[in-house]
Amino acid sequence: MSMSLLYSVLWKAARPFLRLHKRLGEDFAERLLPADWPAANAPSSYSLWLHSASGGEAYLVREIARELAARAVDLDILCTSCTRQGLDVLRRTQAEFSRGPLRLDLNYLPLDDPALMRRAARRVKPRVLALLETELWPGLLKACREQGAKILILNARMSASSFKGYRLLRPLLRPLAPDALLAVSREDLERFCAVFGAPGLEPAALSPDAAYALMPNIKFDRLCAEKTDEAQKEAAPDPALPLVLALASVRKEEESLLQPLLAGLLAKAPDCALALAPRHLHRLAAWERRLSAMRLPYTRRSLGGEPQAGALLLWDSFGDLPLLYRRARAVFVGGSLAPLGGQNFLEPIAHGLRPCIGPYWDNFTWAGREIFDLGLAFRARNVAELESLLLKELRTAPAQAEVKALLAAYLEQRRGGARKAAELLLRALKPA
Repeated sequence: MSMSLLYSVLWKAARPFLRLHKRLGEDFAERLLPADWPAANAPSSYSLWLHSASGGEAYLVREIARELAARAVDLDILCTSCTRQGLDVLRRTQAEFSRGPLRLDLNYLPLDDPALMRRAARRVKPRVLALLETELWPGLLKACREQGAKILILNARMSASSFKGYRLLRPLLRPLAPDALLAVSREDLERFCAVFGAPGLEPAALSPDAAYALMPNIKFDRLCAEKTDEAQKEAAPDPALPLVLALASVRKEEESLLQPLLAGLLAKAPDCALALAPRHLHRLAAWERRLSAMRLPYTRRSLGGEPQAGALLLWDSFGDLPLLYRRARAVFVGGSLAPLGGQNFLEPIAHGLRPCIGPYWDNFTWAGREIFDLGLAFRARNVAELESLLLKELRTAPAQAEVKALLAAYLEQRRGGARKAAELLLRALKPA
């Protein structure tokens, strides 16, 4: 049996189990190409199919769209994501550009069953398929290639663990090498080249104008945009309110590690309020069970909860972390106490906070070790050290304006990724 046929058979066999998956099971019917997919009033063809895996990648779509809108280009764009959180972020982007020359339609990415993807690509008829970061779906790539679409990978990054998995798919992926790829680091570029194995793409021979090249990470642009967007919303902390210590983007694998930390923080800083934001909202019920067993007072923000000294607030809405960071005095960003690669610890710096993370930050090494050398963030080797760092930051953090000024200097030499991505998209969209 060929690998392509095996891939197709495995998708069909997996479908009943995927229906039960906590995240893929959400709106499962919409992933099976319903009659109104991709949109009720879809054009006969789309200029661009832009795919982002989840919420973090979907934020990058906004930065690219802003660059395209600044050039007043007239485009029909299909934006897809694999998660409900990603679609929530894309809806905000859609609303921002509802009156301009960009027309954005949104939907879930169909399951990568090759037969399903062929039907999807025939409906979309994209001139260009652009994937953000690490989204290599063989069925999607092949179906769009059969429709004559150019394939781009933007803000490309591939962790060491992802590389191990994609190497197994090399027989499927090598014939589907993208027409152009912009990676955020040399290491990421080398991994993509190894997966696709296209001749003449040795990283040592690459120039900035090569088909496979490097780009600044768009997340640096996003930080700059957040600083501008939130400038009017920032206000001096109300001294009458308790200090807020936030634990943000906490992952399932860290829950047992953080449980004693919560009790320790409340015992040693009884005048502070804790706020806990799980990375995945389906973990809220598990946290409620833990907190009840610990007899820690808590409430959900969605039920009208506000930070209170000596109590914990469950931050139970996705996409509102900026509001939490504006309220916080000290913050831990998760995905970093267990070997998960880390979550975005750069975002709170834009709000004048100096975040603390654990020892694992592989997903963000592109940010550079200088961010720690400058004292813009801190790494803890274990939970005990994390507790010490958070308590110290809670009492001695510098003024937010000082942190923001240091960040502005840091970002100045690292922005421009969204512009470079938009320029590549426009070149690809030009008729041959």
